[in-house]
Amino acid sequence: MNDNDMKMDELLEKGWIKTWMIFEVQAADKTMCVSALKKHIKDMASEPSIDVIEESFTDVDNIDVPEGLKQRGVKALYTQVCEVTVMAKEFEALVNVVINYAPTAVEVMAPEKIVLTMRDAQNSLVSLSDMMHKFARAGVGGMLIKGS
Repeated sequence: MNDNDMKMDELLEKGWIKTWMIFEVQAADKTMCVSALKKHIKDMASEPSIDVIEESFTDVDNIDVPEGLKQRGVKALYTQVCEVTVMAKEFEALVNVVINYAPTAVEVMAPEKIVLTMRDAQNSLVSLSDMMHKFARAGVGGMLIKGS
């Protein structure tokens, strides 16, 4: 058993949540592609109640530029993916990571059952509601309410 496995087992015994996430970045500059994704993962790892146990970056790939971007002068497009194993101290911390760091995919791996206190459930829902209000204020979304 390696050090990462021992650390995960120790945190799981304390009630932490183990997740697997994928992050992808696309950029018109290859260097920016790499640095942006590394900074994104580093910033996430600095969040309280979060422990990034493992991270694995793919090589940077050159991908086809969509027509809409070509029309705006983008000549090249690069992408890179990072898989991470993240331990979250509580469900609320995990919700905040998903809201603030927008992984492409998330899989909760352990424990088999998550029990939330009313406070944890309330705070998670408030975080989601706050995000929706920020989108609405920015003019990029929100909830439409039907009139009578």
